[in-house]
Amino acid sequence: MQSNPAPAPRDTAQSLRRSIEILKTLSAPMRRGFSLSELSKLTGLPHPTVLRLLRHLTDMGMVAWNADTKIYRLGPLTFELGLAAAEHCDIRGVCGDTLDRLQAETQDTCYLTLRSGFDAVCIDRREGVSPIRVLTLDIGSRRPLGVGAAGLAILNRLPDEEAEAIIQSSEPKLDRYNRMSLDIMRMLLRETRERGYAVCGNWVTLGVTAIAVPVCTGDGRPLGALSISAVNHRMPAERWPTLFQRLDKEARLIQKKLQGAAPP
Repeated sequence: MQSNPAPAPRDTAQSLRRSIEILKTLSAPMRRGFSLSELSKLTGLPHPTVLRLLRHLTDMGMVAWNADTKIYRLGPLTFELGLAAAEHCDIRGVCGDTLDRLQAETQDTCYLTLRSGFDAVCIDRREGVSPIRVLTLDIGSRRPLGVGAAGLAILNRLPDEEAEAIIQSSEPKLDRYNRMSLDIMRMLLRETRERGYAVCGNWVTLGVTAIAVPVCTGDGRPLGALSISAVNHRMPAERWPTLFQRLDKEARLIQKKLQGAAPP
């Protein structure tokens, strides 16, 4: 019997990239998981391709499948790998110097926010020295993506369809955020895409304006965001480009640190 030829390296790399894209999609915090058709639509891959890759990922424990509901979720191995990775990636430690520099140069409050599914979580901050203290986010506090400058910066790096799905999912949580609504979130995201960086003033916290840029992984996916906030009179529009340049420079440095040395 003639054996099947080994896949070409390019085919192997393509399958790996597609598998990772499926895992990224499954990482969204949807309690019921995803059906095959939903995964195909969200990843842009044909049904047969997604099914083939899901079978391999399920065999390895990366994906779990419920035979009754036909729903896919992340498997137990992804949890184990996440714990192992966390031991070697202290993002707060990596970004500590960045927040120190930004606070020293701007004298305003600076935040580091990470994406957690459809939410943004503040994991570190440096307080400004202004007589009027601006602490709009506590460490550990969570907001829907798109509520506030940091979440907008993260949404700005996502495809339109994914960003819209996230915005729609946040509707039940918006009543606690001043005047925020789905239409306002869409408007702010459009402005962010046009401007190139996120600005949010008065929509979440009255009297406060914040500016943010995304912190991305090597493939351009948003991991989190850096942001600076201050009372409105310290945030005139003329100051925005300068703050954006400082934030963008620091975000790029963080990305390089997180990537480390590329393997040979």
